[in-house]
Amino acid sequence: MSEQLNICVDSNEASKRKDIINYFKFNNFAVDIKPLDVCDYVVSDRVGVERKDASDFISSMKDGRVFSQAKGMAEIYEKPVIILEGAMKKALKRSRMRQSSIYGALSSLALDYGVTIIPTDDPDSTAILLHRMAYREQVKKDRTIQLRSVDRKLPMHQQQQFLLSGLPQIGTTLAEDLLNHFETPYKVLIEFANAEIKTSASGKTKRLLGPLKEVKGVGPKIVESAQFLLHENYPELCGAEKKK
Repeated sequence: MSEQLNICVDSNEASKRKDIINYFKFNNFAVDIKPLDVCDYVVSDRVGVERKDASDFISSMKDGRVFSQAKGMAEIYEKPVIILEGAMKKALKRSRMRQSSIYGALSSLALDYGVTIIPTDDPDSTAILLHRMAYREQVKKDRTIQLRSVDRKLPMHQQQQFLLSGLPQIGTTLAEDLLNHFETPYKVLIEFANAEIKTSASGKTKRLLGPLKEVKGVGPKIVESAQFLLHENYPELCGAEKKK
């Protein structure tokens, strides 16, 4: 795993877990620390991660905070994850809560909110898990980090940027460049849907044809990813996912 990986970390989490931040830096991560709205770590455009130690999980369950956090993550990230860190039995004993209440909460997070829950023993294990998740998303799946949040009261032009930044490998900057070039999100989507890619006789190189090639940063790979997203049949994809 020699490739440099990226991770975005909430500033409050970074101040509390400097050991995890040091692990990332030691392992050649590009670490971006900033306030995050709904989670502690972002490892790709579709994966947001909340880390909770056992005691924090129990207290957040009591006041309902964990469910509002799960709802926010599920609204923004396709694959929300909660890392449950530490010894739950010890924390449960100290809290004097019933074991069934904990498992009821975990069941609700998984079934009602679609959150994946992964237990770890300690911060070292959490750091390794996040490392592997980032590697799988960024290297194996070729996905990039993208912070997904929007205030519906934002000006319309920023909502347009947000809409286009949901396309694979297109961040806010490239979305802005596309809008400046084509003027409306509708025209941008039409160009992506109809763009032509020419493959060389050897099959080794691809060349983008048409107006999209005039926008710096847009190439065959990005266009192919966008076309797959735009053209695939939603019911068929859902059916294929259910069969897995």
